[in-house]
Amino acid sequence: MGFGGHRLRVGDSWPVATAGLYQYGGTVNLTCSVSFADDLATIVPVGDIDVDSTSKLRDVLQLAAVRPGIHAVMVDLSGVTFMDSSALGVLVAARRKAESRGASFGVRNPGPMVTMVLRITGLYDDLVTEKADLADV
Repeated sequence: MGFGGHRLRVGDSWPVATAGLYQYGGTVNLTCSVSFADDLATIVPVGDIDVDSTSKLRDVLQLAAVRPGIHAVMVDLSGVTFMDSSALGVLVAARRKAESRGASFGVRNPGPMVTMVLRITGLYDDLVTEKADLADV
């Protein structure tokens, strides 16, 4: 199932605006908003990212990454209350994909639970950036 009752696939067109906010919800306990400003896509997931909801995050990350003119993707995890290993896999894959395209990728604002998961798995230093501008990452 897609977002908001619409089936989205990589390659689908985003609206032409260079900046904007797009909200995707669903029946799983996760919503993702995406905003575009210049060459930066910021994804803000809210809720639990687990095996049942990772496909939603993966789809949003892929669609944001292939939007023309996007050279940096930031995931703001401040609204994430739970994250399992499937979510970590999605973030690592998104980072690798971005790097293969010469783009920047990072996550910011992980809450205590997410920070603990990232630190235990050794991914905190690889994924988390405090910089607002990913051009320096």
